Amino acid sequence: MKKICFAFNHLQYSDGVSRVAIGIANHLAKNENVEVTLRPIFRFDKSIISFLDKRVIVKPVFGFYVRGFAKILEKLPGQLLYKLVFGNSYDIVIGFQYGVATVAAGSFRKENSSKHFLWMHTYDEGLKYLNFYQKVDSVICVSKCNSERLKDESNQTVNAEYCYNPIDDKVIQNLGNEKILDVDDSDGIKLISVGRLSYEKGYDRLLNCFEKLKEMYKFQCLIIGDGPSRDELQNQINNLGLQSCVKLLGEKKNPHAYTAKSDLFVCSSRAEGYSTACTEAIILGIPVISTNVSGAEEIISEAEAGLVVDDSEEGLLEGLEKILKNPSLITEWKNTITTTKSHFSYETRVKKLDAVLGIESK
Repeated sequence: MKKICFAFNHLQYSDGVSRVAIGIANHLAKNENVEVTLRPIFRFDKSIISFLDKRVIVKPVFGFYVRGFAKILEKLPGQLLYKLVFGNSYDIVIGFQYGVATVAAGSFRKENSSKHFLWMHTYDEGLKYLNFYQKVDSVICVSKCNSERLKDESNQTVNAEYCYNPIDDKVIQNLGNEKILDVDDSDGIKLISVGRLSYEKGYDRLLNCFEKLKEMYKFQCLIIGDGPSRDELQNQINNLGLQSCVKLLGEKKNPHAYTAKSDLFVCSSRAEGYSTACTEAIILGIPVISTNVSGAEEIISEAEAGLVVDDSEEGLLEGLEKILKNPSLITEWKNTITTTKSHFSYETRVKKLDAVLGIESK
């Protein structure tokens, strides 16, 4: 029996990284020769249990978070932190999120016989952990461009590989079919975005774009998610007079049901690794407009499913206006997606993951 442990800072379904981990854990749990444990260090959203295979074990380290707690843990001696999170029980140890989870998974003794992997999501933030990347067996990047860049910029001192986020398309499609009752039909193009309400997601500049477009075009944008910028964004909506066309819905247990009823998914991020939310939208047959962050070209160009724009407020504005002025583009992209979304096959991606982790596929 091969025992695998994934470490997280927080495990919450609203977070794209957590949803990817759920899909990976469920896949690995189908292999009777593998035991999978998820170790959230701080917060743990218990509703996640309903999305997990019964064979997946969840063992929170603390189960709560207070301000400053992460910094305290990161200052612990590395081997003490490693033992606190992982003990000596696992054949494969994976740090799946930045912060304490990455530091813990990369703080093993040299004589430790376990295999160690770190996931690299957004590139620039991940570079802070270069000294840990140089120690582990492999760094798994979520896009090909990031893996190649990491190898080059580390002078080949990091063993970097790429695995696109494996997302169970059948599960996403089933969730997309659920009814929603808390959103009224509106005139115009229905836009949606799903993500954490924080600076790196770029919602502030998206709202500025909407303020410039609201008098010329009919549209409504739903934004699903929560985070530290929520109050600031709501104030911006009020100040720009966007109350009738932009709604902050907060966290939703099933964001896919909302995405599936939309016309266009918007990613306004300043930084991404490989956007789970964009991939999920395409699986649901919804085209995407995205800023040119890591992985965007790989996702959208492969599926011929939308538009990649300059990573700036001006780029977003130009792209949105192009689509709002020519809504037939959305119809064309939707027709194309019916054939190209097979490129995001769950089976293809999990086979690659098994190979990287050294697990015999079933």
